[in-house]
Amino acid sequence: MHYYKAFGLNILSEIQLPELSDGDAKSDPDLYIKSAAFELPALGKTQLYRRGVRASFGKDADENLYLHWDNIASFKATNGNYLYVNALTNDGNLISLFTVSEAIGLILFQRGLFLLHASSVQVGNEGWCFMGTPGAGKSTTAAAFIKAGCKLLSDDLTAIAFHEDGSAYIVPAYPQLKIWDKTVAGLHYSESELHPVSEGVNKFSYEPKSDFSHEPVPLKEVFFLHRARNRKPLAALSAAEIPTETLKHFPLPSQLLTRDVLKRLFLQSFQCSKSAKLWKKKRPDGFENLEKWVSECIPEQLIAG
Repeated sequence: MHYYKAFGLNILSEIQLPELSDGDAKSDPDLYIKSAAFELPALGKTQLYRRGVRASFGKDADENLYLHWDNIASFKATNGNYLYVNALTNDGNLISLFTVSEAIGLILFQRGLFLLHASSVQVGNEGWCFMGTPGAGKSTTAAAFIKAGCKLLSDDLTAIAFHEDGSAYIVPAYPQLKIWDKTVAGLHYSESELHPVSEGVNKFSYEPKSDFSHEPVPLKEVFFLHRARNRKPLAALSAAEIPTETLKHFPLPSQLLTRDVLKRLFLQSFQCSKSAKLWKKKRPDGFENLEKWVSECIPEQLIAG
């Protein structure tokens, strides 16, 4: 058995998940990950692709949620505290990759967290979140902030929760940020401090395991990145844009977006807007301009080190 920590959960897992932080064997598990075969309900194709494989989704009469990836694995999420994994390949790294992405996202969804397809970092004492369409530069922007001294909170999947007073905070995920090789070169990361993601993929993995904090961080800034030249470099989201823009970045199968879920997500998006400033931001052209914007954003004490 393996003990891990991710997304605020103490995890007891039968499969290895090397991306995650080591957990405390003395803590009561919040999530059990088990290796098991199970029958799938009727499945429908989703909008989700990972490693070029399209996911299928289903739900049974007991509200269990299922994700299936051909020739990789099937996942069954139950009550927000059990994730069953039926591996269809012997590649343990691939199973781990698919487990800690959308599959664990189903568990977070069942627990009521507000989920975004986004990367996030800690700037001073604030949580900053970056969203955008594929290629907009979410991970690259996060990598630039980290290079300037900020801390990683999440990559690809950002989970937001709310205090009793309604204020929003980011729940740190796990210590891994995947960045393209051109970003490694452009931001002058040292390849010796990174790990290749896997053979045939031009990405590297930044893994700050020793100083990754799992303490929640208040959400203060949210940027919807774009590359459009005919739009303002920076513009605040209007009230009408807040729920629609956040909904565009829902990271799980669209089949989950029932009327009740949409109502919940709309309310949570407005709760976020009470805690944080939400912006449409044109990503600076080129790595030099990106680093210039980052240096202008972060607190002076952080720049001073």
